[in-house]
Parts: sequence; structure tokens; C-alpha cells
Amino acid sequence: MRHLVFSLLLLLLLAGCKVYYPNGKQHYSTIDTTVQNPYFSELNEERLYRATIHFYGKDFTGMFVAKRISQDDHRIVLTSDLGNTLFDITISKDHHVVNYVMQDLNRKIILNTLIRDFKALTQPDYHIDHQNLTHREFLSIHADRRYFLTIDDQGILSSIEIASKYKTKFEIQFKTDSLGKLDRFQIKHHGIKLNMDFVNIPF
Repeated sequence: MRHLVFSLLLLLLLAGCKVYYPNGKQHYSTIDTTVQNPYFSELNEERLYRATIHFYGKDFTGMFVAKRISQDDHRIVLTSDLGNTLFDITISKDHHVVNYVMQDLNRKIILNTLIRDFKALTQPDYHIDHQNLTHREFLSIHADRRYFLTIDDQGILSSIEIASKYKTKFEIQFKTDSLGKLDRFQIKHHGIKLNMDFVNIPF
């Protein structure tokens, strides 16, 4: 009897949880295509960004570089203003290697968050499962994650929102310069107090 009551409660709880869509589920249709992520996609191209990280009321600044070093891999490096390496990670869609991480950041939850963020940022393309024509939005589903990609009026990727089945986790917003190069991007989290802002520094 107790098992039956528990099962009914669980069923009611799950039934009340709506699957998350940024603009509602209407207007989505099944599609089989690919959306390219043009940022950090050129092999061996290096761009330097001024990074400002807001984490639970504290601000950190430094220099950030993401570089595509092979067909599958990107190298992600963040240094402090004094030139000390905070982390150095090689990532691809399905694996990663931590080359170095400072002791204060060497915690599983922090590393997993950073790796997940930067995998989404640098993934060269997304296989699309559904399309929302009304909002120029595409949905890619991979490994229990839902990636909502928005394309602007010029056909340029303007944001990626990453969600679980029932709620949004974080989003990446892109701003390009007049040549279409990534001038600024922001990573905003919804479940934790972590936001990161990156502004290009020409060199």
C-alpha cells in the first residue's frame, strides 16, 4: 500500500513538470540539420579576451584565450592579471583533459561547471532535432542536455541556452563586430550565482 501511494505521488509530480521551452512548445517542428557555431572555429586562430567573473558577490579579472588546436579539440586558458595560470583545459565534445588548475579551483563542482560552459561555447556545430520558425530558434538534444540556439536577422548565432528537460541552466550570449568576429560574449548561470563577461582585446 505504501509503495502504491508513493508511486502515485511520484507520477503526479512528474506529470506536473512541463518540459522546458524558452518561448513555449508551440511552433516547433522536427528537423534534421546542423547549425554551425562560427566562434573559435578557425584552426590555430587565437583571440585574447578580458575576462570578468562574478561568483557569489566576488569579482575576478584576468585574460582568457580559447584556441582550436585540432579538428576535435580546443585549448582553454585563463590567467590572472599577474600572469598566473588559473586553469588550462583541453576540451572536445565528448572528453576533456585538465592540463592545469590552481588549487582554489580544483574542486569537482567548479571544474565540471567550467568544462560544461566552455564545451558549449566552443562546440563547432550542433545537430538540430527541432526548429521554431517563429523565434528563429533551434533545439539540439545531446546527453540529456537541451541546447536552444538563436539565430539573428543576419543569420548569425546570437545565443545558446542550455537546459535540462525541465529548467534552464545557463546561457551564452554573443556580440560580433562589423567583420563578424566575436567581440564580446557572456555566460550567465541561473541556478548558481556565476556570471562571466569576456571582451575582446585586439593584439
